Amino acid sequence: MLFALLLPVLFGVLALALDVGRLVYEHQHLNNALDAAALAGVSALPDDPAGARNAAIAFAKANDPQADPTVTFWCVVASSGTARTVGNGQVPSVCNPGTTSGARCSEKICAVPCVPGSGHTCNTLTVTDDKSVSFNFGPAIGIDTGNTGSLSATACKGSCGAQTPNPMDVALVADRTGSMSDTDLASMKTALQTTLKTMTKDQQYVALGTIGRSNPTTGCVTTPSGSATSGPWLPVPFSNDYTTPGPTPALNNGSALVKGIQCLAHSGSGTYLASPVKAAARYLLGLDSNNLGTLPGRTGTPRKAIVLETDGQPNESGISGVTSVGVSGDIRNSDSVVACNNLKAVAADAKARGILIVTVAYNAATSARCGGSGSAFVRDVLAAAATEKSPGVPSTASNDCSTPALAAAENSDGDYFFCASNGADLGPIFVSAINAISSHSHLLRIPG
Repeated sequence: MLFALLLPVLFGVLALALDVGRLVYEHQHLNNALDAAALAGVSALPDDPAGARNAAIAFAKANDPQADPTVTFWCVVASSGTARTVGNGQVPSVCNPGTTSGARCSEKICAVPCVPGSGHTCNTLTVTDDKSVSFNFGPAIGIDTGNTGSLSATACKGSCGAQTPNPMDVALVADRTGSMSDTDLASMKTALQTTLKTMTKDQQYVALGTIGRSNPTTGCVTTPSGSATSGPWLPVPFSNDYTTPGPTPALNNGSALVKGIQCLAHSGSGTYLASPVKAAARYLLGLDSNNLGTLPGRTGTPRKAIVLETDGQPNESGISGVTSVGVSGDIRNSDSVVACNNLKAVAADAKARGILIVTVAYNAATSARCGGSGSAFVRDVLAAAATEKSPGVPSTASNDCSTPALAAAENSDGDYFFCASNGADLGPIFVSAINAISSHSHLLRIPG
């Protein structure tokens, strides 16, 4: 009798738990969309505030069709320090809001409300939104909807007061093997192009690597070679022309990087992991010839990083090579367990040489194992290959990302391992990955 009386309560608690999980996922999804929107919009500042507003709103809606954000503008400059006032010489030299009235300052930066218009130059925008989420089970206990609460993201362009230049050399390594469906491949290409639009081409130089190898032709630089041994792993050298100049940058369709992404096609080779990461590391470090010497110099020391995305377990043929990044040549093994260990060893050597590694497990990679039952999950290997969250604290795959709430938890834990269960997730995740690389991201928090 007691069980019968408690049964409706138990069902109610379970239903509420499922809906709360969905609410957590929608909260993180909207948060990622707003981060990406702020970075996309701020690229048009200071010259085109209307374009900045439109780009931010369009970008938010592209990543979350239900988004309906508001956009506000700021002039962000250096603070005087402990006095928490606008630093001398910052207005109007950095940006010109017309007045410093209403400035919100920390000891490092001040944010002054800025109304775009003639003589009022703004260098920062905030994108704000909230989202109602319809519950599937909650109505049974009288709770129809939940709300994410008001979320916001702020991005700044330029010196931003205390901010310093943010140079990076990034090698994107993307899986385009046969296990990726046509829809998966299209989503990944869109995600990569979306990410480029949030980057600063004069500060962040980007090279493209592919799984499998390419056979560059006059038609497409990323044409699959169909071979495990011939053709480059990184067919597109470092690029600083992937967006157009001007107040509202867009993708430069004449860029070899953009064209290489747009014409990406499936490769019939197996899924190699250690080899392309080793090739990317050698290329970043100049152990294999790269083109960085032909590109303009940047202030500061560029941070070198690899972003690896894969959707499955290693599927390599043959046995050869060594895991040392200092020794040229492929590293592969037809035993998938050994291949997973090779990836971890190559990544460890690359990280010891100062390269930051971000990994993204896509689709089946969140649940596949390196070998048979009892072998390591690929997601755990990818997490181990990623850079430590902080000294002595490794990146981890804390769950299998099998539900939206679990994926949201994994992607918001502050480490360098991410997961994506579908193509719609890839865009915000790649943007988050690039932001994670940067120690001086243009995303910032307005002082309270």
